[in-house]
Amino acid sequence: MNQIGERIHAARKGKGLSLRAMGEIIGVSQTAVSKYEKGEIVPDSGMLIRIANSTSKSPDFFFRQNKVKLLEPNYRCRKSLGKKEQDIIHAKTVDWLERYLEIEHISDEKIEIDLPDKKNCHADTLADIENIAVKIRKHWNLGLDPIDNLIDSFEMHGIKVGLIDADSRFDALTFRHNSQPVIAVAKNIPGDRQRFNLAHELGHIILDLNPEIDEEKAAHRFAGAFLIPEEMIKYELREKRKSIDINELYRLKHKYGISMKALVHRAADLEIIPDKVAVRYYREFSKKGWNKKEPGRPFPGERPSHMELLILRAQAEEKITRNRAAELFGEPLTNILNDGSEQKVVNG
Repeated sequence: MNQIGERIHAARKGKGLSLRAMGEIIGVSQTAVSKYEKGEIVPDSGMLIRIANSTSKSPDFFFRQNKVKLLEPNYRCRKSLGKKEQDIIHAKTVDWLERYLEIEHISDEKIEIDLPDKKNCHADTLADIENIAVKIRKHWNLGLDPIDNLIDSFEMHGIKVGLIDADSRFDALTFRHNSQPVIAVAKNIPGDRQRFNLAHELGHIILDLNPEIDEEKAAHRFAGAFLIPEEMIKYELREKRKSIDINELYRLKHKYGISMKALVHRAADLEIIPDKVAVRYYREFSKKGWNKKEPGRPFPGERPSHMELLILRAQAEEKITRNRAAELFGEPLTNILNDGSEQKVVNG
């Protein structure tokens, strides 16, 4: 498989097309598509444009030099994903990261990872995780107050974050590139869920766990502790409560960027409320459909800005053309001065 063949294969997988389906779109047999991917036939320029159109890629994509492999991929999903859905997410994530690495190379700018040594984040119990979450906050100079923009905090300390338009069952994917952690998160989800997913993945990255601790429970505990530390939730709710008003949960959700249900879980973890009270809330949430959509105004989602700013800066300094900037964005640029709309987000 040569470079163009590899790119055709990746583009097809990212679009979720079979060999036959792509062949029908571009007007050739599935055997021909297979030969393109294996490098046995090199498509001419006209055919390459048809392939690009069928996969929503620019022709430049097929000549891109950066190659990325996802090492140690770890999916977070509400329900298991099939191979086709994983292939789509994989291809979109690789495409996004290749563009990110390209603009870093053009800009000669890279943020090094800034995390405590993992051996200093060892937990023998779930309770130990509370202190580790505060340790990370202190390491990043975040204090104990609500974190305004979690994605910015991650990117400022060397963890790349990308938004991926994917299957509704997908939440997040963590992997390593050149030994550095990278997180891809679902694009079209509420902001509180997005932030919890990010904090959950950070837990997987940083925690050094006693083998007897369940990794998912540990990451879940870390996410809650990172978003609203023990000292702060006890300040907000006090040490012991018999119940919590739903309006309290709603206001704390919008103050700390953590879902109402996760706040109930957090209060139960810290024994602020008895387990039986938490169970009563879980049942109420389930009965009223709040597990899928919590009441009131949604918490707004965040978006990565570092990659966007690198692209726009490179264009302003004439290091790249506008067309090249659009290719790195992954979609056409929108000029806010011309039509009043926001710049389109870089995504997978």
